[in-house]
Amino acid sequence: MLKDDILSFMKTVHIYPTSRAIRQELITERGRNSLLPTFMRIDEFERRAIILPKLTMIDPLQRRLLLQEASHFEEFNRLKINRDLVRFFTKTDAIFSFFEELSHENVSFSDLVDGDAYVEFSEHIEVLELLLENYEKLLLKRGFIDRVFVPKQYQLNLGFVENYDRFELHLEGYLSYFELSLIEKIAEHRSFIIHMQTSKFNQKVRDRFMDIGIELPMNSMLSFDLHTKEILSQEEVELNINAKVFAVEERLAQIPLLISSVQKMVDGGIEPSNIVVVLPDENFKDYLHLYDKLHNFNFAMGFDYNKSRAYKRLEAIENYWKSFSDESRFLLKKYAIEQEKLQEIKPSLEVEVEQFFTLFKDFDLDLKRSAVEERYHYFKRIFKKEPKAISVWLFLWLKELNSIRLDDVRGGKVTVMGALETRGVSFEGVVIVDFNDGVVPSIPPKDAFLNSSLRKFANLPTKNDREALQKQIYKRLLESSKEAVIIYSLSSNKMATGYLYELGLSHGKQVEVDLSLMYNEKTLIVETKEPIIENFDATDIIWSATRLKSFLSCRRKYYYTYIKKLKQKDDDEINEGQFLHKLLEELFREKIFFDSIDDMKIEIDRLLDKLLENSSPKIRYIKLLWKAKLVKFIENQVSHFKSGWRVSEREKHIVGEIGGLQFKGIVDRVDQTDTHTLILDYKSGSVKGANRTKNLEKLTDFQMSIYSELLKSKYQNMELAFIEIFGDEVITPITLLEEKSEILLEHISEIKNMKRVVATRCEDVSSCQYCEFTLLCERGEYL
Repeated sequence: MLKDDILSFMKTVHIYPTSRAIRQELITERGRNSLLPTFMRIDEFERRAIILPKLTMIDPLQRRLLLQEASHFEEFNRLKINRDLVRFFTKTDAIFSFFEELSHENVSFSDLVDGDAYVEFSEHIEVLELLLENYEKLLLKRGFIDRVFVPKQYQLNLGFVENYDRFELHLEGYLSYFELSLIEKIAEHRSFIIHMQTSKFNQKVRDRFMDIGIELPMNSMLSFDLHTKEILSQEEVELNINAKVFAVEERLAQIPLLISSVQKMVDGGIEPSNIVVVLPDENFKDYLHLYDKLHNFNFAMGFDYNKSRAYKRLEAIENYWKSFSDESRFLLKKYAIEQEKLQEIKPSLEVEVEQFFTLFKDFDLDLKRSAVEERYHYFKRIFKKEPKAISVWLFLWLKELNSIRLDDVRGGKVTVMGALETRGVSFEGVVIVDFNDGVVPSIPPKDAFLNSSLRKFANLPTKNDREALQKQIYKRLLESSKEAVIIYSLSSNKMATGYLYELGLSHGKQVEVDLSLMYNEKTLIVETKEPIIENFDATDIIWSATRLKSFLSCRRKYYYTYIKKLKQKDDDEINEGQFLHKLLEELFREKIFFDSIDDMKIEIDRLLDKLLENSSPKIRYIKLLWKAKLVKFIENQVSHFKSGWRVSEREKHIVGEIGGLQFKGIVDRVDQTDTHTLILDYKSGSVKGANRTKNLEKLTDFQMSIYSELLKSKYQNMELAFIEIFGDEVITPITLLEEKSEILLEHISEIKNMKRVVATRCEDVSSCQYCEFTLLCERGEYL
């Protein structure tokens, strides 16, 4: 009998990293004239290969609550972690990740202490070790086990292992010490073959096999036997990527380029089902889904249930109970939640889980949705007869709902995936977006307990190791494709990832995109060309510093503001700068100086209470915040007044001519002594931009130069300065005032000669981020 015929009769298990990889392989296998092997995902294989005698794996929510219970010992306070349920929950992921990694990599707490010389670190490790011991005791007492303890408590499931003749692992990624030791044990009983590609990006995996005596050649597609440690097949892989790289101005401008790239692949003969769009940042799916009007895409990662209206309603209730703020009341109204009904529920009342759901039945629990109903029954079962406060039940239920992903059932043929989902699969056409520095490869969250040097000492995967493994995923996906397109954006001064060059590719060609692909409806934007201000006459205009700054910074913004007279929608939020100007005007209305810090502080406190009468928690917080931030300002001002200065005018309106143009302005404050005058301008933020000393040709804020020109004939011995309300300095003098005034006069001369103004958009795209006309200018995330 031939070798291939013998293999076809063997009971073989093929292990893949993802379900999609299995589905793709099943399609290939069905075309062969042989018995189908068994396919398993690697996580399913691990579950079936081990036995945990008389123990039940603990639920993700229960483990967090039990860890909180385990933390009730005095030494835990050294970690400075708040035991409050909500805040503790935010820390549990980091703690469990730390515990799991140590356990699965066979690293002890003492190993870590040996690698760090700091006494405080040693103390923290001791606390964490005690926390883990307490947690294990609580688990065993309740008949549970956690993933953390699997490596030391499992037994090999020989019944499962011996039911098969051969195991084949298609490895793409990393193997922990535990995973490697598990498959080594299986290899003692059955043939265990590993298929993988090697490159400089998975050196950590090669090192792991080197530790057990298997040396793997670089840049090869390999199959090797874990038992005999023999390489069964080897094929050299050369870096050969056929990819086009493009750069676009705005992040959302990637979408029309993505759509057109997919269309070109289809026109070139690639089946839509053999094309993948990869999202390194999966949150980008929300934008892509919004513009997928023809339902061409199938979002393999599904959609987050926490974006649904039902979830948002419950979240609004939780936020209201936390703060009772005006914003939370607005959300209750937005989601049609009756406050009267809500008032009938006391958040601190302790009830059992069944009663919690009964109380909330009128608030749309969305139980008709199968995914929610399934979680509902499961949630009631695991928390049966455990009384908790209603607010705690709501918090836990939202945490449970937060993990739900809803399948995309629209049936689009082009697959949209996250990077990790592409492991083990290949596509003829590949489109990757967001190929930006800091996104590809994604930077793992900061380790809460171990730095890179300590990780290296303990032989744990470092940040660089994790990034390298992600690079290997992109490399293999691009290599296996016939055609690929890589896109990145230049918005907010972003750059392409340096990984491009590691792939042998250069930076992208910047392209203009056809935005019509994003809209079925006729555009609401009126201008198809640059707007033009005809018959422009600067001498007919009364200019202000703000108007001039707008004209110099962005002609398009000037056009919308002063020609079209478009206004931003009124905002109920307090404008910090405007309010503080009003506060200080009131402060010096009756008293022109203060010689006591306490007196000035008392008066400011009184005015804050007068001007902000609203007693909501948010307003109370703002008052406390400003009182704290104004302490230094008060000290500086009293020192200033002790030098002889007195407030002579506030909010002084000034008008006059500069270089043939009419100007007006409002000076925040004028201080005087017997011999000198000080023109002051309040700043709630930094003065660095307005007070710059370099690149004066780019200066657009000439407020103080305008004040100087209009007032120089009125006052003798006049100086101009800024007061940073929240700064450390008493007074910040204006720098290079003469030079700036000369540049102002040059601009005025140029503006006077203009008869026709083309309202072009500004060149600095980063300044558009907070502009009220972003949508009209087709810039930013409103594309």
